Formats: sequence, C-alpha cells, structure tokens
Amino acid sequence: FPVAYGIEMGDAGEDIADLVIQFEIVEFGGKRYQVRGLGLAQIMYIVRHHLPVLAPIYDTAVSGELFGDPTAIAMEMGEGFTPVASAIIACAMGNLSAADKVATLPFSVQIDALDKIMRLTLVAEGGLEKVMEIVVRAMQGAVSLTRPKA
Repeated sequence: FPVAYGIEMGDAGEDIADLVIQFEIVEFGGKRYQVRGLGLAQIMYIVRHHLPVLAPIYDTAVSGELFGDPTAIAMEMGEGFTPVASAIIACAMGNLSAADKVATLPFSVQIDALDKIMRLTLVAEGGLEKVMEIVVRAMQGAVSLTRPKA
C-alpha cells in the first residue's frame, strides 16, 4: 500500500465504501422522505445563495446579541426565513432545486424536517459549537468577499 503522511493506507481506518450516512424520515401525504445532516458543501451553498439574509444574523451573532434562540433567529431573518429554511430542507433531501416546492409544505412538516436536519447535522459535525464554527468561518469568507474594502 502507498504511504500517505507516514501512515500505510491499509492502517488508515475504515474504507470509504463502507460509509453509511445517517438519515431520518419525514412523513407527508402518506409518503416518507429521507433527510440527512448538512455537510460543509451544503452549508456553503446556503450561505452563498442566501448571504443578504444571513449576513445581518452573522453580524448580530458576532456582536454577542444572538444566542441561538430559534425564534430570535427567525425574527431577525424576517421574510428571508422561508427561503433559507426551504433551502436547508432541500439540501438535506439531496435535491437543491426543490426549495420552491419544499416551501409549500405545511409548517409542521417543515419544522419536523428542520428539527431532524439540525440533530443530524450536529451529530455529524461534532456538536453545536463545531457547526457554529463552520458557519462563522463560511460567513466570514462570504462577507469579506462582498463588503467593500475600507
């Protein structure tokens, strides 16, 4: 086996082919849909496509005025909450183009999906602190690219 970073590949751990991505089920209209936790690619996609809505929340969080209360976050986002929530659900379902359709789901189904997605994301990424670190770094990068230099 080739040696990478001083570790023989045969000793590196599990084979990626054996990886099982955890999911939960959201039910609606007698059908069952899988949702998964968000990875870095999905988080970056959401940040990139919803930066105008997310940037003020980032600023509020950095100033220490936002403490993760979902109601406060939703209120801060205002009308932008629905498109962001729909994008999160669509990403977790593996169909980025379905956000508009997801937005038409009943509120209770969306909340159920978001709850499951958050739980799966937190487990996959190593807890709330790690997820917030990822989001903060993503927001810092995205905000720095769009704000004029002083």
